[in-house]
Amino acid sequence: MPYDRGTVVKGPDLFGGSDHRPYVCVSEASHPFSDEEALYAAITTTRRAVAIPLTEADFRVGGLPKESYVNPWTVTSIRHADIVGREGHLVDTTTEQIAGEIGAYLGLDTGE
Repeated sequence: MPYDRGTVVKGPDLFGGSDHRPYVCVSEASHPFSDEEALYAAITTTRRAVAIPLTEADFRVGGLPKESYVNPWTVTSIRHADIVGREGHLVDTTTEQIAGEIGAYLGLDTGE
């Protein structure tokens, strides 16, 4: 799988008017067709009460140039070939928080 879980990438903007937007990879290698695509949560600069803010401390390496937030309810499958670059990699605790919130939106018991 070219992009590991927690990798922040620049991919096609499927939700707005820009050419590209950042996403965080939330898939693991068990994802069907992981050699071709992965699941990503959208990252935005729009602050929302239920979005997950990203700070410098959330990045193991790299980062984003603007104050950013993950929308765990906005998840999409993107082909690796459509990714145009890497922005960084999140620490495991932040990645797990994002995945847990996605699960909660799907009605999964997240233990909270």
